[in-house]
Amino acid sequence: MSNRPHKLVLCATSNSLLAGLWRAGKLQGSQAFNNDEAGHAAFAEFLKQYISIPMYLMADAVEEDYRLESVPHTTGAAKKELVNRKLNQFYRGLDYRTAHFVNRETDKRKDDKYLFVALNNADFLQAWVNLIREARVQLVGIYLLPMLSQVLVRQLKLMAPHILLCEKLSSGLRQTYLHNGRLRMSRLVPNVPSAANQLGYFYLVETEKTRLYLISQRFITRETPLNLVLASLDGSTQHISQGISQEQGIECSDINLSQITKSLNLPTKLIEQMPELLHMHLLASGHVVDNLASEALTKEYDFSKLKQNIKLAALVLGVLGIFAAGGMLMQGLNYQSALKEATQDTVLQQRRYEEAAKNFPVTTIGAEDLKAAVELDKTISLYPKSPRRMMQVVSGALEQVPEVQLDRLHWALTNDMNSKDDDKLISVPITNTPTNAAFTADATKLYELAYVTAEISGFTGDYRSALNSVNKFVEKLNLDQNVAAVEVLQEPVNVSSFVNLQGSTTDEQAAQTQPALFKLKVILKVPEAASNVAIAAAGVKTP
Repeated sequence: MSNRPHKLVLCATSNSLLAGLWRAGKLQGSQAFNNDEAGHAAFAEFLKQYISIPMYLMADAVEEDYRLESVPHTTGAAKKELVNRKLNQFYRGLDYRTAHFVNRETDKRKDDKYLFVALNNADFLQAWVNLIREARVQLVGIYLLPMLSQVLVRQLKLMAPHILLCEKLSSGLRQTYLHNGRLRMSRLVPNVPSAANQLGYFYLVETEKTRLYLISQRFITRETPLNLVLASLDGSTQHISQGISQEQGIECSDINLSQITKSLNLPTKLIEQMPELLHMHLLASGHVVDNLASEALTKEYDFSKLKQNIKLAALVLGVLGIFAAGGMLMQGLNYQSALKEATQDTVLQQRRYEEAAKNFPVTTIGAEDLKAAVELDKTISLYPKSPRRMMQVVSGALEQVPEVQLDRLHWALTNDMNSKDDDKLISVPITNTPTNAAFTADATKLYELAYVTAEISGFTGDYRSALNSVNKFVEKLNLDQNVAAVEVLQEPVNVSSFVNLQGSTTDEQAAQTQPALFKLKVILKVPEAASNVAIAAAGVKTP
């Protein structure tokens, strides 16, 4: 399979068919077939070797027709429909036809200019096409040889506005007219005289016929300077071009094709025998021109191309899938490595914790309580002040009055001296006036306030002793230099004369077991005031 050509290019004339084999852009060989039964049979056998190879068929015939026409500028489906309508108008019933876009006109309408091309008689071609269809070869398209001559002119860099290119081919003399490098018309003259002394006259006569045809078709005028270009491989047309220039006054030049054949790596001797190989090489090199074949003839190639595209897409998706799978595999390995490291770190940290936990002090406080204490400490840290000073004041008084047992301490940092306490054990009405008349709260400052709920431990029903203990506790609080005011909100017993006596002599034991609860409101001085008092007590003058 590797020795097979990548492209197979055919050139059909009225008498024969030339097949050229190209691989990697290089001509590998050629074979000719006569247009008869023996040639058809040999070509059928030849095709069996190249069924999977793309095949290009080029036609070189006398029966060619060219029509230059302008159509309104359209795009998309409308453009296709308009072009098909023109093709049916010009070439209804013909199998091989196409429209070659030339350019867009520069007038106001800016119409599109097309060159409509067709084979008027394709009998010489039909036998070869039938064999190709029976072999189900991948036919890419059918092309006219003059369209490749247009490519050849571009390769030769001929820039004259009106060029009449004359090529001596196996089928005869091909004269192709190009306007600004664009194909307008071409004609094939068979039966070229073999005598060298007759060629000059033959070229002159046929050139004059072509010029008159171009004038009749209004491609040129009689005054149009036509540039006649004679192409040959050996310079044999040089004397002909000189004769035409001298005798007819037509600008004529001779082009030696040997340089371009060498640049294209084509054997010169082979091109001398089969000049069509040069056009076939241009087609095999990727200079694909307008196709005259219908979609029915090229369906095998189109289907093969579709399969190749699907395979290519599948290959691309497969490669992308492999890369994606590789990436996911690498990611999984990274995750696995990270998990292993994390597990090792967890074990190491657990061991360190166990080693450190051995030195922890033994405590009866549960983990939940410790957690609650930590959370409470975090919450307290968010306040501008901590309840430490209030707790120190209360603790100092409790140490001096040991029979008082603290049940609850509600601390607040506020400038509202009548803030509500949500104590459910002892609820007292809110009073707007503190007991200590000497203290007047400054509403612009924040005070530390505490509601202290306590009871007399070991209370046996001696309310007088309980009242004394409460008064002593209040006194100790007032002695603290940090305290601004202390208010007794609830005493252990209500001694008001307005309260009715309750109870029964039979429940004496129950009354003695009632706890002696009382409640205080303690207000601390602001730190500046407390500092001034301390300085004054120490005999230090303040500024």
